Amino acid sequence: MSLLPPPGVARSLCVQSLVYAIGNGVFTTGSAVFFLHVAGLSPVQVGIGFSVAGALSLLCSVPLGGLADRFGGRRVWLAGVLAEAFILLWYPWAHGFAAFLALLPLAGLADGLAGSGRAVYQAEVLPREDRVRSLAFVRSAMNIGFFAGGALAAVPLAIGSDWAYRMMVLGNALGLLVNAVLVARMPEPPDTARAERAAGPVRRGAVWRDRPFLALVALCSVLAGHASLTTEVIPLWLTARTDAPRVMLAVLFGCNTIMCVALQVLASRGADTPAGIGRALRRGGLAVAASCAVLYLSGHSTGWATIALLLAGSALVTLGELWQSAGFWGVTTELPPAAARGEYVGAARMSYGVQGMFGPASLTFLAMHGGGLGWLAIAAVFLLATAIVGPAMTWVTATPRVALTTATA
Repeated sequence: MSLLPPPGVARSLCVQSLVYAIGNGVFTTGSAVFFLHVAGLSPVQVGIGFSVAGALSLLCSVPLGGLADRFGGRRVWLAGVLAEAFILLWYPWAHGFAAFLALLPLAGLADGLAGSGRAVYQAEVLPREDRVRSLAFVRSAMNIGFFAGGALAAVPLAIGSDWAYRMMVLGNALGLLVNAVLVARMPEPPDTARAERAAGPVRRGAVWRDRPFLALVALCSVLAGHASLTTEVIPLWLTARTDAPRVMLAVLFGCNTIMCVALQVLASRGADTPAGIGRALRRGGLAVAASCAVLYLSGHSTGWATIALLLAGSALVTLGELWQSAGFWGVTTELPPAAARGEYVGAARMSYGVQGMFGPASLTFLAMHGGGLGWLAIAAVFLLATAIVGPAMTWVTATPRVALTTATA
C-alpha cells in the first residue's frame, strides 16, 4: 500500500498539513517552557489560560462553522491561518498573565476558524468516493510533521535561552505564513459543491435541532477519550503504577507515531458510508476497551511482562484512535447537509472540545485510584458507548436533514 496520496488536491493538502504540523510541533513541544520562563507564568496560570481558551472555542464552534457556510471554506480557512499567525507574532513580546489571557483565547478562536474552514473545503474539493481515504493520507502527513517538529524543538530546548524559546514561537508563526500561501494556492471547489453550499433557504443553527446527529456527536466525545489516555493517563500510569523504565514513555510515543503514519489509510477503508462509519466507531471503542484490561494487568506485573503489556495496551489505544478518527471523518463529511456543512462540522468538533475539558481529569482519576480497578470502569464506559453506536447511526440515517431547508434564515 502506497504511503503517498494520488496526485492532485489530496497531495497538496498533505504538503500543507506537513508544513503546518512541523511549525506547530516545534512550538507545542516547548510551549510549557516558553510560558513558564519567557512569559513569566505559573503552572496554574497556564492551566487557567488553556481552560478559558478551550471553553471559548467550544462555545464558538458552531458559529465559526457557520462562517464557513456563508463565506466559503477556503476563504475562512485562510483568514483563520493569517489571524493565528498575526497573534503568535505577539507572543514573544507578551509578559504576564493578563497578556497571556488575552492572546491565548484569540489564538484558539483563530485556530477554530481555520479548522472549520479547512473541514468544509476538504469536503467540497475532494471527490466523495475518495474523501475519507484522502483525509487518512492527510492525517499521516500531519503526524510526520508533528514528529519532525518535536525533533527540531530539541535544538532551542538544548540552547536553553529566552531568545531560543522565542524563536520556537516565531518559527510557528513563519510556518503559518507559509501555510497561508499554500492555502491561497489551493484550487477552488467544483461548481457543483459551491452550488450545494449556496442552496437555500437555510435556517442557521438548525444543527441544534438535529437530535440524532447531536446524539452521535455525544458518543464521539466519549470515544475520543483515547486522546486523554495516550497523552495523560498512560504516561502517568507508567510512571506511578508500574515498574517500567521511564524511557518507555519515548518508546510508546514512537510506536504511536509509527502506527498512525503507517496504518491510518488502512484503518479508514470503508468509513465513507453510514454502515462503514458505524463499523469504524465500534471497532475503535472495542479496541480501547480491550486496552484498558491490558493496561490494568501492567500494574500487577514485573519486568519484561510489564513492558510487553504496556506496548500491547498502547498499541490497542492507537488502533482505537485510528478507527475512531476514520469514523469521525465520515461523520463530518458524509452525514451533514451541504448547505450547512460548516455548522455541522462545528458541532462535531465540539466532541473533541468536550473530551479535552473532561477527559484528562476523569479518566486519570479512574485509572489511578482503586488499585487500578478504575481501568475496568473506563472499559465499561467505552463498551457502553460502542453498544449505542449502532442504534445512533440508525437514528441518524433514518432522519432526513430536512429541517435546514424548511424556513428562511
